[in-house]
Amino acid sequence: MRSGRPLVPGLIVEGSSDERYLSSLITKQLRQTVLDAGTDISVKDCVLCPCRITGTGDSGLVDTELRELALDCHLLFVHSDDKERETAYKRISTLRVNTVDLPQHRRAEPVPLVPVRMVESWMLADRQAVARAVGGADLSKYPYRNPADVEKARNDPEHPHYAKKVWKALVGSRRERDFADRAEALVEQTDLRILAQLPSYQQWLSDTEAALKLKGFL
Repeated sequence: MRSGRPLVPGLIVEGSSDERYLSSLITKQLRQTVLDAGTDISVKDCVLCPCRITGTGDSGLVDTELRELALDCHLLFVHSDDKERETAYKRISTLRVNTVDLPQHRRAEPVPLVPVRMVESWMLADRQAVARAVGGADLSKYPYRNPADVEKARNDPEHPHYAKKVWKALVGSRRERDFADRAEALVEQTDLRILAQLPSYQQWLSDTEAALKLKGFL
């Protein structure tokens, strides 16, 4: 186990609007994980990939950027929403091939980060965090009885519990601005124990802890 050596996470996201929320959440969760493990490891802010996992039109460029990023961090989180999960796993598989020539201590361990159904699902899990972080949110529009319910709605934009539709109902026309401007505040207010009730978050925690152990941080 490494003690006193900084842990540097990296991140590539599916869409630019996901970046601030996920980078803040990764840092918060990693700091809590190493704290719970009784270590004095310092966790740095995420190093961000300039590419997006989808929509760039050039998968070769994405793979090149991921290899470069793998040289600058210890864990590399590869994000996609549920419908694009195969894209995330393909990028991870390619990254492993592209870094096989590097010694293990020089290359990051890739970790899939795939919310079910989407990032907004994780954002909505803690009702009180939404209330505290997003001023004026109309919580009468919050439809979930339990945190894990955010992942149970059909992945259909017309479904009343579809996460993006719920988020828009909560904050009205301010959705895009609040998503960007309040992302860090929402992470700060969110109780990680509530997020840990979501099956996809549990899977991400398990994968992250396995990667931390592989890299000698746990």
